[in-house]
Amino acid sequence: MSPPVFRFAPSPNGFLHLGHAYSALLNFDRAREAGGRLLLRIEDIDATRCRPEFEAAIYEDLAWLGIAWETPVRRQSEHLSDYRAALEKLSALGLVYPAFESRAEIARLVAAREADGPWPRDPDGAPLYPGDAKSLSAGEQARLIASGAPYALRLDMAAACRRVASLAWNELGEGRTARGASFPRGRRPGET
Repeated sequence: MSPPVFRFAPSPNGFLHLGHAYSALLNFDRAREAGGRLLLRIEDIDATRCRPEFEAAIYEDLAWLGIAWETPVRRQSEHLSDYRAALEKLSALGLVYPAFESRAEIARLVAAREADGPWPRDPDGAPLYPGDAKSLSAGEQARLIASGAPYALRLDMAAACRRVASLAWNELGEGRTARGASFPRGRRPGET
């Protein structure tokens, strides 16, 4: 069995804070204890907010903390063609769709739906995407894209779950976890 791989993946859009330091130290210690590898991945694809001086500060701060990582560092901006190819494959499989809502619009949609009860949230407390863009026809999607409307490609989790029989992963402290490929509880995002 190959050694476990751990990673720390900061965005160079500001200086590291204590939460970053904790996460980096935790992953460094876990990798060392398990005889594993620690990778550093720089999440630098947001060209409007990421700055070289923040990336340099990340390296300085991690070195000051005594954290060593494998080289080369993986800079996400250097692998955009890989991600484009993966998105094209997911699109060909019918597993992604364009979503045109801004973060503010998503927050308004979720707030309106919370009048009927709590809306599902991710582990960090952010509301799950309501999935409204999935109901747009292919023609409407094409019209919006042609008009220059900004959009993000979202993974259609319902379609993805239909393609797999079950999901399994190793949860730290709990061991192997497996579930059927379904939404584990509550309403599915997009259901009203």
